[in-house]
Amino acid sequence: MVSLVRTACLTLVAALYALPSVAAHTLSPVHRVVLSSWLQSHPNLRLASIRDCRYCKDDVARMRHGIDEVWKPVPDYHPYRAVGDFNGDGNIDFAVVLIDKTKSEKAFVLAIFNGPFAAAAKPPAFVEADLDLSREGLFFGPPRPKPYRLVIGEFESDNSGLLEPNGGSYRWSEEEE
Repeated sequence: MVSLVRTACLTLVAALYALPSVAAHTLSPVHRVVLSSWLQSHPNLRLASIRDCRYCKDDVARMRHGIDEVWKPVPDYHPYRAVGDFNGDGNIDFAVVLIDKTKSEKAFVLAIFNGPFAAAAKPPAFVEADLDLSREGLFFGPPRPKPYRLVIGEFESDNSGLLEPNGGSYRWSEEEE
């Protein structure tokens, strides 16, 4: 049974890396296993849902349907999940926003996990807590210029932050988006 599970996980990993390096907002089964494993040692955290983005229901709908010729539809858009090659190493990474259940203010936590992934638990490459992302989302990929960077900010706003690769982690960019 263990070898069957291991084979299934390796098959999922191979399938994940056969996909092109495009932006997405849906976590794969491998991502969910990695995240779930890490969250077991962080019981105060839970995955943020669209309901946690209290002021962005209409913005999410616009992202999913497209805004104009430049901002094409992103049918799987989720403000608190992003998947893509954030650090340019050819491996698919993922970012999630979590909620710290012990806090009533600034309860949002950003976690970025760098690929490649195995069936074992893997800690995030970057974690930042004490955020208020109730009006903001994660963005990655077109129509922004290459190299694509993970962007966090308000919808349809220039008020955003870029996360740039920094060794095996990330740092907030000093450049304006």
